[in-house]
Amino acid sequence: MANPKNLSYPRVAVIGAGMAGLSCARHLNEHGFQTTIFEKSRGLGGRLATRRTDDGFAFDHGAQFLTARSNLFEKVVDEAIGKRSADYWRPIILNQGSISSDNWVVGKPAMNALVKPFANELDIRFLAEVTSIKQNNGKYYIQTQNNDIKECFDIIICTVPAPQARLLFAFNDEIINALEKVSIAPCWALMLTFKSSFNANFDVWRPESHDLAWISRNNSKPARNSSKDCWVVHAGPQWSEHYLELDRNKIAKMMIEMLPNVLGVAIPEIDYASAHRWRYALTTVPLGKPYLSSDDGTLFIGGDWCLGGRVEYAFESGHAIAEALIRCRKA
Repeated sequence: MANPKNLSYPRVAVIGAGMAGLSCARHLNEHGFQTTIFEKSRGLGGRLATRRTDDGFAFDHGAQFLTARSNLFEKVVDEAIGKRSADYWRPIILNQGSISSDNWVVGKPAMNALVKPFANELDIRFLAEVTSIKQNNGKYYIQTQNNDIKECFDIIICTVPAPQARLLFAFNDEIINALEKVSIAPCWALMLTFKSSFNANFDVWRPESHDLAWISRNNSKPARNSSKDCWVVHAGPQWSEHYLELDRNKIAKMMIEMLPNVLGVAIPEIDYASAHRWRYALTTVPLGKPYLSSDDGTLFIGGDWCLGGRVEYAFESGHAIAEALIRCRKA
Protein backbone atom coordinates (compact mmCIF):
# COMPACT_ATOMS: atom_id res chain seq x y z
CA MET A 1 0.00 0.00 0.00
CA ALA A 2 1.27 3.47 -0.89
CA ASN A 3 2.23 5.78 1.94
CA PRO A 4 -0.20 8.65 2.58
CA LYS A 5 0.92 12.06 1.32
CA ASN A 6 2.14 14.31 4.11
CA LEU A 7 4.37 17.28 4.61
CA SER A 8 7.35 15.13 5.61
CA TYR A 9 7.77 14.13 1.96
CA PRO A 10 9.85 16.41 -0.27
CA ARG A 11 7.98 18.59 -2.73
CA VAL A 12 8.84 17.44 -6.26
CA ALA A 13 8.52 19.33 -9.55
CA VAL A 14 8.36 17.29 -12.76
CA ILE A 15 8.99 19.20 -15.98
CA GLY A 16 7.25 17.62 -18.94
CA ALA A 17 4.07 15.53 -19.25
CA GLY A 18 5.32 13.05 -21.82
CA MET A 19 5.82 9.35 -21.16
CA ALA A 20 8.94 9.90 -19.01
CA GLY A 21 7.44 12.62 -16.81
CA LEU A 22 4.11 10.88 -16.33
CA SER A 23 5.55 7.44 -15.58
CA CYS A 24 7.86 9.05 -13.02
CA ALA A 25 5.17 11.18 -11.36
CA ARG A 26 2.69 8.30 -11.22
CA HIS A 27 5.18 5.97 -9.53
CA LEU A 28 6.18 8.65 -7.03
CA ASN A 29 2.54 9.49 -6.36
CA GLU A 30 1.85 5.84 -5.54
CA HIS A 31 4.56 6.04 -2.88
CA GLY A 32 3.38 9.18 -1.13
CA PHE A 33 5.44 11.89 -2.83
CA GLN A 34 3.95 15.28 -3.64
CA THR A 35 4.49 15.98 -7.33
CA THR A 36 3.58 18.93 -9.52
CA ILE A 37 3.96 18.54 -13.28
CA PHE A 38 4.71 21.54 -15.50
CA GLU A 39 3.75 21.03 -19.15
CA LYS A 40 4.27 23.73 -21.78
CA SER A 41 1.55 22.47 -24.15
CA ARG A 42 -2.21 22.02 -23.82
CA GLY A 43 -2.15 18.25 -23.45
CA LEU A 44 -0.36 15.09 -22.43
CA GLY A 45 2.01 12.84 -24.28
CA GLY A 46 4.87 14.88 -25.71
CA ARG A 47 5.67 13.26 -29.07
CA LEU A 48 2.80 10.82 -28.53
CA ALA A 49 0.87 13.56 -30.27
CA THR A 50 -2.18 13.89 -32.51
CA ARG A 51 -3.16 16.89 -34.64
CA ARG A 52 -6.91 17.35 -35.19
CA THR A 53 -8.52 19.49 -37.88
CA ASP A 54 -11.77 21.43 -37.79
CA ASP A 55 -13.23 18.81 -40.14
CA GLY A 56 -12.74 16.07 -37.59
CA PHE A 57 -9.68 14.40 -39.11
CA ALA A 58 -6.67 13.41 -37.06
CA PHE A 59 -2.96 12.81 -37.69
CA ASP A 60 -0.55 11.09 -35.32
CA HIS A 61 2.30 13.33 -36.43
CA GLY A 62 4.84 12.38 -33.76
CA ALA A 63 5.63 8.85 -32.59
CA GLN A 64 3.91 6.43 -34.95
CA PHE A 65 3.78 3.36 -32.71
CA LEU A 66 5.54 1.73 -29.81
CA THR A 67 6.81 -1.72 -28.92
CA ALA A 68 7.45 -3.43 -25.60
CA ARG A 69 10.58 -5.48 -24.89
CA SER A 70 10.91 -5.39 -21.11
CA ASN A 71 8.52 -7.27 -18.80
CA LEU A 72 7.70 -4.06 -16.94
CA PHE A 73 6.68 -2.08 -20.02
CA GLU A 74 4.94 -5.09 -21.54
CA LYS A 75 2.71 -5.14 -18.47
CA VAL A 76 1.89 -1.45 -19.00
CA VAL A 77 1.05 -2.04 -22.66
CA ASP A 78 -1.08 -5.12 -21.89
CA GLU A 79 -2.97 -3.11 -19.29
CA ALA A 80 -3.64 -0.34 -21.84
CA ILE A 81 -4.87 -2.87 -24.39
CA GLY A 82 -7.09 -4.47 -21.75
CA LYS A 83 -8.63 -1.07 -20.97
CA ARG A 84 -9.09 -0.39 -24.72
CA SER A 85 -6.86 2.67 -24.68
CA ALA A 86 -4.42 0.90 -26.99
CA ASP A 87 -4.41 -1.80 -29.63
CA TYR A 88 -2.14 -3.55 -32.10
CA TRP A 89 -1.61 -1.90 -35.49
CA ARG A 90 -0.90 -4.30 -38.33
CA PRO A 91 -0.70 -2.16 -41.46
CA ILE A 92 0.08 -3.23 -45.01
CA ILE A 93 3.81 -2.51 -45.31
CA LEU A 94 5.23 -1.87 -48.76
CA ASN A 95 8.77 -3.02 -47.93
CA GLN A 96 7.61 -5.82 -45.64
CA GLY A 97 10.95 -7.62 -45.90
CA SER A 98 12.81 -4.92 -43.94
CA ILE A 99 10.31 -4.29 -41.13
CA SER A 100 7.58 -6.20 -39.30
CA SER A 101 4.53 -4.77 -37.54
CA ASP A 102 3.71 -7.87 -35.49
CA ASN A 103 4.20 -6.05 -32.17
CA TRP A 104 3.35 -2.46 -33.09
CA VAL A 105 1.03 -0.82 -30.55
CA VAL A 106 -0.83 2.49 -30.89
CA GLY A 107 -3.02 4.55 -28.60
CA LYS A 108 -6.74 4.39 -29.23
CA PRO A 109 -8.36 6.60 -30.51
CA ALA A 110 -5.17 8.75 -30.44
CA MET A 111 -1.56 8.18 -29.47
CA ASN A 112 -1.73 10.05 -26.16
CA ALA A 113 -4.49 7.70 -24.96
CA LEU A 114 -1.57 5.52 -23.90
CA VAL A 115 -0.51 7.97 -21.20
CA LYS A 116 -3.83 9.46 -20.11
CA PRO A 117 -4.38 6.80 -17.41
CA PHE A 118 -1.01 7.79 -15.91
CA ALA A 119 -2.33 11.29 -15.25
CA ASN A 120 -5.12 10.27 -12.87
CA GLU A 121 -4.84 12.11 -9.54
CA LEU A 122 -1.73 14.02 -10.61
CA ASP A 123 -1.33 17.78 -10.24
CA ILE A 124 -0.60 18.93 -13.80
CA ARG A 125 -0.17 22.57 -14.87
CA PHE A 126 -0.80 22.90 -18.60
CA LEU A 127 0.46 25.83 -20.70
CA ALA A 128 3.14 26.26 -18.05
CA GLU A 129 6.50 26.39 -19.79
CA VAL A 130 9.36 26.51 -17.30
CA THR A 131 11.67 29.38 -18.22
CA SER A 132 14.11 29.34 -15.31
CA ILE A 133 15.25 27.34 -12.29
CA LYS A 134 17.12 29.05 -9.49
CA GLN A 135 18.78 27.44 -6.48
CA ASN A 136 18.87 29.10 -3.06
CA ASN A 137 19.51 27.66 0.41
CA GLY A 138 18.87 24.08 -0.65
CA LYS A 139 15.63 24.87 -2.45
CA TYR A 140 14.77 25.26 -6.13
CA TYR A 141 12.61 28.06 -7.44
CA ILE A 142 10.75 27.51 -10.71
CA GLN A 143 9.42 30.30 -12.86
CA THR A 144 7.04 29.70 -15.76
CA GLN A 145 6.37 31.82 -18.80
CA ASN A 146 2.92 32.86 -17.62
CA ASN A 147 3.60 33.27 -13.90
CA ASP A 148 5.77 35.89 -12.21
CA ILE A 149 5.68 34.02 -8.91
CA LYS A 150 8.51 31.53 -8.41
CA GLU A 151 7.37 28.25 -6.83
CA CYS A 152 9.61 26.44 -4.36
CA PHE A 153 10.53 22.74 -4.56
CA ASP A 154 12.91 20.34 -2.86
CA ILE A 155 13.56 18.15 -5.91
CA ILE A 156 13.47 18.87 -9.65
CA ILE A 157 12.89 16.14 -12.24
CA CYS A 158 13.31 17.34 -15.81
CA THR A 159 12.15 15.19 -18.74
CA VAL A 160 12.55 17.61 -21.64
CA PRO A 161 15.05 16.94 -24.48
CA ALA A 162 18.70 17.28 -23.51
CA PRO A 163 19.35 20.53 -25.46
CA GLN A 164 16.43 22.22 -23.67
CA ALA A 165 17.53 20.84 -20.32
CA ARG A 166 20.96 22.42 -20.82
CA LEU A 167 19.35 25.86 -20.83
CA LEU A 168 17.53 25.22 -17.56
CA PHE A 169 20.48 23.78 -15.63
CA ALA A 170 23.19 26.26 -16.56
CA PHE A 171 24.06 26.53 -12.85
CA ASN A 172 25.30 22.91 -12.70
CA ASP A 173 28.50 22.39 -14.71
CA GLU A 174 28.60 18.62 -14.20
CA ILE A 175 25.12 18.14 -15.63
CA ILE A 176 25.79 20.55 -18.49
CA ASN A 177 28.95 18.67 -19.49
CA ALA A 178 27.11 15.33 -19.52
CA LEU A 179 24.20 16.71 -21.56
CA GLU A 180 26.51 18.14 -24.21
CA LYS A 181 27.45 14.59 -25.24
CA VAL A 182 23.84 13.78 -26.24
CA SER A 183 22.81 14.36 -29.85
CA ILE A 184 19.19 14.53 -31.06
CA ALA A 185 18.20 15.04 -34.69
CA PRO A 186 15.11 16.95 -35.84
CA CYS A 187 12.18 15.79 -37.97
CA TRP A 188 9.78 17.68 -40.18
CA ALA A 189 6.33 16.02 -40.26
CA LEU A 190 3.79 16.55 -43.03
CA MET A 191 0.07 15.91 -42.56
CA LEU A 192 -2.15 15.78 -45.63
CA THR A 193 -5.40 14.64 -47.18
CA PHE A 194 -6.35 14.46 -50.87
CA LYS A 195 -9.45 15.74 -52.66
CA SER A 196 -9.93 12.40 -54.39
CA SER A 197 -9.08 8.83 -53.54
CA PHE A 198 -5.42 7.85 -53.61
CA ASN A 199 -5.28 4.15 -54.35
CA ALA A 200 -2.00 3.36 -52.69
CA ASN A 201 -1.26 -0.33 -52.20
CA PHE A 202 0.22 0.19 -48.74
CA ASP A 203 -0.42 1.69 -45.31
CA VAL A 204 3.24 2.12 -44.35
CA TRP A 205 6.35 2.71 -46.40
CA ARG A 206 9.83 3.48 -45.15
CA PRO A 207 11.67 4.70 -48.26
CA GLU A 208 15.29 3.60 -48.39
CA SER A 209 18.04 6.20 -48.96
CA HIS A 210 15.68 9.11 -49.48
CA ASP A 211 14.93 12.49 -47.95
CA LEU A 212 11.53 11.15 -46.90
CA ALA A 213 11.88 8.54 -44.15
CA TRP A 214 8.28 7.51 -43.39
CA ILE A 215 4.94 7.55 -45.21
CA SER A 216 1.79 6.15 -43.58
CA ARG A 217 -1.97 6.10 -43.88
CA ASN A 218 -2.92 7.26 -40.39
CA ASN A 219 -6.49 5.99 -40.52
CA SER A 220 -5.26 2.42 -41.03
CA LYS A 221 -4.70 2.48 -37.26
CA PRO A 222 -7.46 1.13 -34.97
CA ALA A 223 -10.35 3.45 -33.98
CA ARG A 224 -9.46 6.24 -36.41
CA ASN A 225 -11.92 8.16 -38.61
CA SER A 226 -11.98 6.16 -41.84
CA SER A 227 -14.17 8.48 -43.91
CA LYS A 228 -11.09 10.03 -45.51
CA ASP A 229 -7.47 8.93 -45.82
CA CYS A 230 -5.15 10.97 -43.61
CA TRP A 231 -1.46 10.66 -44.47
CA VAL A 232 1.58 11.35 -42.30
CA VAL A 233 5.01 11.85 -43.89
CA HIS A 234 8.26 12.26 -41.96
CA ALA A 235 11.36 13.75 -43.53
CA GLY A 236 14.73 12.18 -42.84
CA PRO A 237 17.01 13.68 -40.16
CA GLN A 238 19.59 15.15 -42.55
CA TRP A 239 16.95 16.81 -44.73
CA SER A 240 15.12 18.09 -41.64
CA GLU A 241 18.35 19.50 -40.22
CA HIS A 242 19.20 21.23 -43.49
CA TYR A 243 15.81 22.96 -43.72
CA LEU A 244 15.14 23.24 -39.99
CA GLU A 245 14.48 26.97 -39.88
CA LEU A 246 12.33 27.27 -43.01
CA ASP A 247 8.72 28.40 -42.78
CA ARG A 248 6.39 25.42 -42.27
CA ASN A 249 4.27 26.33 -45.30
CA LYS A 250 7.38 26.22 -47.49
CA ILE A 251 8.35 22.89 -45.94
CA ALA A 252 4.89 21.44 -46.66
CA LYS A 253 5.20 22.48 -50.31
CA MET A 254 8.69 20.98 -50.63
CA MET A 255 7.69 17.67 -49.06
CA ILE A 256 4.58 17.40 -51.25
CA GLU A 257 6.75 17.98 -54.33
CA MET A 258 8.99 15.06 -53.29
CA LEU A 259 6.14 12.57 -52.89
CA PRO A 260 5.54 11.64 -56.58
CA ASN A 261 9.24 10.87 -57.09
CA VAL A 262 9.36 8.68 -53.99
CA LEU A 263 6.07 6.90 -54.70
CA GLY A 264 6.69 6.58 -58.41
CA VAL A 265 3.13 7.72 -59.19
CA ALA A 266 1.27 11.01 -59.40
CA ILE A 267 -0.66 12.06 -56.32
CA PRO A 268 -4.19 13.55 -56.31
CA GLU A 269 -4.88 17.23 -55.68
CA ILE A 270 -4.21 18.23 -52.08
CA ASP A 271 -7.17 18.99 -49.85
CA TYR A 272 -5.36 19.73 -46.57
CA ALA A 273 -1.66 20.05 -45.80
CA SER A 274 0.26 21.18 -42.75
CA ALA A 275 3.83 20.74 -41.56
CA HIS A 276 5.08 20.44 -37.99
CA ARG A 277 8.68 20.75 -36.83
CA TRP A 278 9.94 18.35 -34.21
CA ARG A 279 13.18 20.06 -33.28
CA TYR A 280 14.26 17.13 -31.09
CA ALA A 281 12.94 13.88 -32.53
CA LEU A 282 15.54 11.17 -33.14
CA THR A 283 18.29 10.38 -30.64
CA THR A 284 21.52 9.77 -32.52
CA VAL A 285 23.90 9.74 -29.53
CA PRO A 286 22.18 8.68 -26.28
CA LEU A 287 23.34 9.41 -22.76
CA GLY A 288 23.96 5.70 -22.16
CA LYS A 289 22.17 5.37 -18.82
CA PRO A 290 18.57 5.87 -17.63
CA TYR A 291 19.04 9.35 -16.16
CA LEU A 292 21.38 12.02 -14.85
CA SER A 293 21.36 13.20 -11.25
CA SER A 294 23.18 15.71 -9.10
CA ASP A 295 25.50 14.50 -6.36
CA ASP A 296 23.04 15.49 -3.64
CA GLY A 297 20.11 13.67 -5.28
CA THR A 298 17.93 16.76 -5.72
CA LEU A 299 18.20 17.15 -9.52
CA PHE A 300 17.24 14.46 -12.01
CA ILE A 301 17.14 14.66 -15.79
CA GLY A 302 15.72 11.91 -17.97
CA GLY A 303 13.81 11.03 -21.11
CA ASP A 304 13.84 8.64 -24.04
CA TRP A 305 17.11 10.20 -25.24
CA CYS A 306 18.94 8.71 -22.25
CA LEU A 307 18.80 5.20 -23.72
CA GLY A 308 18.07 5.66 -27.39
CA GLY A 309 14.83 7.29 -28.41
CA ARG A 310 12.11 4.62 -28.06
CA VAL A 311 8.84 5.27 -26.17
CA GLU A 312 9.73 2.37 -23.91
CA TYR A 313 13.01 4.09 -23.02
CA ALA A 314 11.08 7.19 -21.92
CA PHE A 315 8.98 5.02 -19.61
CA GLU A 316 12.06 3.25 -18.24
CA SER A 317 13.87 6.52 -17.62
CA GLY A 318 10.98 8.04 -15.68
CA HIS A 319 10.41 4.86 -13.70
CA ALA A 320 14.11 4.59 -12.84
CA ILE A 321 14.19 8.15 -11.51
CA ALA A 322 11.16 7.44 -9.32
CA GLU A 323 12.76 4.23 -8.05
CA ALA A 324 15.92 6.12 -7.09
CA LEU A 325 13.91 8.61 -5.02
CA ILE A 326 11.83 5.88 -3.41
CA ARG A 327 14.98 3.96 -2.41
CA CYS A 328 16.47 7.15 -0.96
CA ARG A 329 13.31 7.71 1.04
CA LYS A 330 13.40 4.19 2.48
CA ALA A 331 17.10 4.35 3.35
